[in-house]
Amino acid sequence: MQSQTLIERIAVIDNNPKVQIKNLEEQLNGVDVIESFDVAILYFLLGRGYLLTGKQDAAIHILNKALAFLIDYGDKMALYQCYNNLGIVYREEKQYDLALKALNNSYNMSYDLDDFSYVILSLVNLGSVYSSVGNLNKSFEYLNKALEYKAQLKNSKILGDLYNNYAYMLMEVKNYDEALEYLFLAYDAYKKVYGETIQASVVIVLSNIGEVYFYLGAYDDAEKYITKALNFSEDQEIRFIEMDCHLNLSKLYEAQGDYKEALTHHKKYMEIKESIFTEKTHEEIQALKIQIENESKKSEEEINVLRNVELKNKTNELEKTLKNLSQITTIGQNLTSSMDMDQIFDILRKSIYALMSVHVFGLALYDDQKEKIIYKYFEEKGKPLELMIIDLNDRVSLASYCILHEEDLFIHSFYDEYEKYVSSPNYMSIGSDKSETTRCIIYCRLMSEEKCIGLITMQNYRANEYTDVDFEMIKALASYVAIAISNAQNRNIIIEKASELEYLSYNDPLTGLYNRRYFNQMMETCKEVNRLPMGLIVGDMNNLKLINDTYGHLVGDQYLVKIAEIMKKQARNGTVFRLGGDEFAILIFNTSNDELIQMIDEIESACQSNQLGPKPISIALGYTLKVGADEKMDDVFSVAESKMYEVKNGYHRANRYLK
Repeated sequence: MQSQTLIERIAVIDNNPKVQIKNLEEQLNGVDVIESFDVAILYFLLGRGYLLTGKQDAAIHILNKALAFLIDYGDKMALYQCYNNLGIVYREEKQYDLALKALNNSYNMSYDLDDFSYVILSLVNLGSVYSSVGNLNKSFEYLNKALEYKAQLKNSKILGDLYNNYAYMLMEVKNYDEALEYLFLAYDAYKKVYGETIQASVVIVLSNIGEVYFYLGAYDDAEKYITKALNFSEDQEIRFIEMDCHLNLSKLYEAQGDYKEALTHHKKYMEIKESIFTEKTHEEIQALKIQIENESKKSEEEINVLRNVELKNKTNELEKTLKNLSQITTIGQNLTSSMDMDQIFDILRKSIYALMSVHVFGLALYDDQKEKIIYKYFEEKGKPLELMIIDLNDRVSLASYCILHEEDLFIHSFYDEYEKYVSSPNYMSIGSDKSETTRCIIYCRLMSEEKCIGLITMQNYRANEYTDVDFEMIKALASYVAIAISNAQNRNIIIEKASELEYLSYNDPLTGLYNRRYFNQMMETCKEVNRLPMGLIVGDMNNLKLINDTYGHLVGDQYLVKIAEIMKKQARNGTVFRLGGDEFAILIFNTSNDELIQMIDEIESACQSNQLGPKPISIALGYTLKVGADEKMDDVFSVAESKMYEVKNGYHRANRYLK
C-alpha cells in the first residue's frame, strides 16, 4: 500500500468515523491475528476511529496490535501514523510518559518521510502533551518551532492542526483575541481540505471558537458556534466534543441568567461524562471477568486432577471460587443500580459477609483536596464502630499507605508482615473488642477516572483466612463499588446544581432578595380577594450612579446590600425584591395605608441612622394600595412608581450638591 493511499483512507475515517468503524469491525470480524500488511492497516484505521469517537481503551489495544506487526514490516509511513495516533490516545488517557515516548518515535521518523508536514505534525502533538502536563514554556517552544517551518507545509490539514493547537495554548494564557485569529486561520485551512464536509478537526475548531467568544463576552457568537459544534458532534457521535459543548453551553446560559437552559445542558454533560466513565469501567470489569473465567477453566482442570489426591483443601477452594465468581456480576449490577450511599453500603456488606468470613469491615471516602480519609461506614462483628477521619500522611494507617503508594493491600498475617507497611503493630488497636486483633487484612482502593475516591477494607481475627482468589474478587467488587459511589456523587452534584440554579432563578445573587422574575409571579397572586388590601412599595436608591462613577462598583454594591438589609428588616410580613440595578419593591398582603406609611418612615429613618461610606444611604420610596380585585397590577405599579419619582425629584432638588 502506498503512503498516499493510506492518507486517503485516514481522511475517509476522519470524515465519518461512526460509519467507517462499523465497516471495519465487520471486515475484521473473526480476525484475531495480524498476518498481512493490509490487515494491519485495517487495525490501524479502526484504532484511529475509536480514538476519534472517544473509545480510548479500545483504541490503545487495537493500535498496539497494529504497531507490533508494523515494527517488523518496515513501512515508514504506516509506522509513523501508528506511533502518532498512539501518542494522541495516550495523551487523552493522561498516560503522558507513554504519549511522549510514542510521539518522539514519530518525530524521529518524520524526517525520513518525503513531506515536511509530518515533522510539523509531530512538533504540534508533542507541544500538546507538554500543554496537558502544564509545561507551557515547553509547549510554546515546540509550537513556535513548528510555525517557523509552516512555509514548507504541503498539507493544509496539518497547517490547521498547527493553528488550532497554537490557539489552544493562547487560550491557556488567556490571550483570547489572538487565539480567535488563529482559530479562524485553522478553520480556513481545514475548509481548503474538506470543503463543506464536517470532520472531527473542524468540529473541535468550531467548539473552540465558541468557547473563546464566551470568554470575550460575545454570547450570541458563542452560542452560534458551540451549538453548531454540538449538532455535528452528536451526528458523528464524537462524545468528548459533545460533552465539552454541553458544559460550555451550561456556563454560557448561566452567565446570561437562563438557568433552566443551563441546568438542561449541565445534566446532559453529566450524563455523557457518566456514560463514558461507566462504559470504560465496564470494559475493565469485563476484561477482569474474562481473566478470572480463564483462570477458572484452568482451576476446573486442576480440580479433576486433584479429586483423587490428598490436596483436598485446594480442591475445595477452587470449587468455592467457581461458585463465588458467578455471584460477582449479580452483586455488581445491584450496586451500580443504586444511587443512595446507605443502600450501596448495605448491598456491599451483605454481599461480603455472604462471600467470606469478616470481623471488621469498613468503607471510606477520600477527600483529595483536604487529604483526609473519611470512614462513612465502619463495623466490627456487625456492630457499628465510631467513625473516624484519618490524615493521608498518618504513618501508622494502612489506609493511608494504600492511597499514598497507589496499591491495594493483602496482608496474610499482620504480625509477620506489618514492618513493610507501618512502623508499629499498634495499628491493630482497632474496634471495640480489645480482646481480639485483626490479622488477615484486605484494603482495596475505589478508583474512578484514574483517581482514588475511597477504599473498602475487610479484616479477620485469624491469620491466612483469605486467599489470593478472595483478594481478586474483592478487587472486582471494588470496581463496581467505585461506579456506584461515583454515580451517587454525580447525582448529588446534579441535585445541588439544580438547587443552586433554582435559587438563582428566583433570587438576586448580590443581595439575596427575590428578583424581578419572582416579583412578576407574585404579582399574579394579587388578584386573590382574600389577600386584599395589598400594599406595594417601589424604591429607587439615590446616588448609585454617582457612587459607582466616583468610588467604583464594589462600593456601589456595598450600598445596595446595605439598603437590601434595611428594607428586609423593616418589611415585617412583606416580601422584598430587587427588581434590577437600583430598583427595589415590597409587596404586603392584608395591609393598610397607615401601615405602608409607617413602613416607609422606618426604612428612611434606618437609612439615615446607618453610615456606610462617603455618601449617605438613601432611597426614594413610593407606594399605593390595591383594594379592588379588578384593579390591574400594571396600573397599581405605575401609581407607586410615579409617587417614587416625585420623591426622588424632590430629593435631588434638595441635594443638588450631590450631583
